[in-house]
Amino acid sequence: MSRTLRAAALGLLASSLGSSLGAAALKGRITDGHRGLAGVRVYPDRQPRISPAGDPPLALTDADGSFRLELDPGDRVLAVEKDGWRRDLVPASEWNREVVLTPEPGHRAESVFIVRLDFTDEPSKLPDGALRELIFSRRPGVASAANYLYEVSKGALSLVEGRFLKLRSADFPAPRTDAHKAAMAEWVLERLRGEELGDCDRIDNRTGALKPDGKPDHLWIITPGAPQSLTADESHLKAVSLLLPLPWERSRRWPLLFMTEEVPLGNIVHETFHGMGEHRVDDLYLGCEDPLTAGIWDLMDAGQYRGWDRSHPGEGPWVEDTGYSPSHPMAWVRSELWYRGRFRSAIARHAVKGRAWEGWIAPASRAPGADPQWVTLPDPRKKGRFFSLEVRRPWGFERGRVGGRFGPGHEGLIVARIDPYLLSPDDPKGPVRVVDAHPGSPEPPKPRFPCGRWELDDAAFNLGPGENPKGRSGPLSWEVLETDASGRMRVRVALDRPR
Repeated sequence: MSRTLRAAALGLLASSLGSSLGAAALKGRITDGHRGLAGVRVYPDRQPRISPAGDPPLALTDADGSFRLELDPGDRVLAVEKDGWRRDLVPASEWNREVVLTPEPGHRAESVFIVRLDFTDEPSKLPDGALRELIFSRRPGVASAANYLYEVSKGALSLVEGRFLKLRSADFPAPRTDAHKAAMAEWVLERLRGEELGDCDRIDNRTGALKPDGKPDHLWIITPGAPQSLTADESHLKAVSLLLPLPWERSRRWPLLFMTEEVPLGNIVHETFHGMGEHRVDDLYLGCEDPLTAGIWDLMDAGQYRGWDRSHPGEGPWVEDTGYSPSHPMAWVRSELWYRGRFRSAIARHAVKGRAWEGWIAPASRAPGADPQWVTLPDPRKKGRFFSLEVRRPWGFERGRVGGRFGPGHEGLIVARIDPYLLSPDDPKGPVRVVDAHPGSPEPPKPRFPCGRWELDDAAFNLGPGENPKGRSGPLSWEVLETDASGRMRVRVALDRPR
């Protein structure tokens, strides 16, 4: 059978499966645009869980790039991935043709040097195997740090275990508070003096370049205890990313994460992003007096707690139902800040030069293609400040909900005003302001983001019942004109002419 006939036959099968409640098996083919790709992992994109009830069906393409996959009726998106190639999320509307992957020449493995720091008065409780699963699992459907970073890098970053060291200290008796964290971390660093890093040092921590810099790629110190970020109890420790001088060479600093074993996944990857680039990635949230920043729409804001099923601050464990499905970083953070622009090519950007533009914007979570995924326009009122537009869909880790809520404004076009001059390594000033498509929403029941940050949960512009397709911020106006089955949105934007 010719390739054209084969593609047509697959298309007919995929189309019938996609429209039938009795869908069972999908046949498809993955290529590089010329020939089939072998060894590609294909599986349905479903809600990630820390401990999923079962593994989703998984297919590996054969030498011709072909696969057969058993699907449930609700499966509408496929995850397609292979090291060295751009990972993609493929909606059902595209299952009627061959899926084309593009190379990812910058693929790297980054090692984590884990130090489990126990205390003589408090040993660890989480088994090593459970901790490894939370951090390193690459099983489809598992909510892990490795799966999250592989997804948001679109297949460019594989997080792997480097070394696993256990230490025990009597120097820090309870109560241990945040004021003791730097001293505890320095105690650990002193015991790593002279340690041969080997494969734990593969990258430049500041830029993400593939060259050793004499520091661990990732150094994570993990202690017993509950996470203060959820309990609000100051006798518990809060996860933090630190840049600490080496005790034996004060002119050199190592980035490290310090956290407790019960910390939710969202906190882990949030702090990891701080470390990747040595604190170029800033916190986007501010205090309760100024809550409307990026909200749920960025990992570096309230989005680290996406995937929050119930509120129980006084009773753990929390990892299974809180912050298990964190948001992706916004296009600006992912493209420009993460490792200081190392992954810029993972987002297709269109910088509008004139005063108006109209076109299609593809979902930010997909592999970059012909359509832009990030559209920017300068804000004429202030030098360097700009408007940002991107399309967010509830795919991958962004399937996570808060209190199970979903409705108008929870997916679609996200518009933000961004001021890079407000970036700060240790004094957040709110560089991102998302424009709310549905201001004045009623306060939802718990669980909810505190201090009114939940106001931005429904900030997306979209078409449909209850949706808002039009918006304005200062001189910029925009309108969603059309959407399609691939998740794209056709948008018109315009800047007012100066008076």
